[in-house]
Amino acid sequence: MASAFKGILFDFDGTLADTMEGHFLAWKSVLGEHGISIKPDDYYPLEGIDLHKVARQFADGPTWTAEAIDRLVQRKKEYYVSRQTVTFYPGVELLISELDDRNVPMAIVTAGHLDQLESSVPEAFLKHFLAVMTGDQFSRGKPDPEPYRKGALALGLPPTECIAVENAPMGIQSAKRANSYCIAICSTVDRDVLNEADEVIDQFEDLRDSAIFGQILA
Repeated sequence: MASAFKGILFDFDGTLADTMEGHFLAWKSVLGEHGISIKPDDYYPLEGIDLHKVARQFADGPTWTAEAIDRLVQRKKEYYVSRQTVTFYPGVELLISELDDRNVPMAIVTAGHLDQLESSVPEAFLKHFLAVMTGDQFSRGKPDPEPYRKGALALGLPPTECIAVENAPMGIQSAKRANSYCIAICSTVDRDVLNEADEVIDQFEDLRDSAIFGQILA
């Protein structure tokens, strides 16, 4: 019997690549330049939301105009790109290549901006995806359904025919509100905050053990 699912929508940071510490250190550094101190527990629950909203979470008050927030976000991106070496989780490159060889439509759906992604991720890896949907392409970011709706549209599929692979609560909410099936990975936060997903797995390599995901590989 043919699978009900035709395409896959992957979050990037913390899902495909072990980059969350790098993003945290970038925010910590640029905010520290302004006397603002943050801890990992302050940042990690915000993963997936728009970069400007992250900035606003920590930099607030009358001196933080829209232009000042724009400069802070740009400074963070520059810091990240200049220092971050992207490391993919075990099994990512093999599975993505296999899915591409099988002509499975795939998209990246991330809050990161396109310039940041293209500056830090190998071009050969990004070419496996039919679409790369980034935060600067959305009017409303995660947890709004817009990112995953646009990701599915870019694949020419309804969201109901797509599996979303996520690692953060905001992303799960976005995928579920778009009516996609969502598999969450416990790569950056505890399992108990991922319970809105349809499935929760421990690591990326466990995707192959998912009966639903396996329909695409069958």
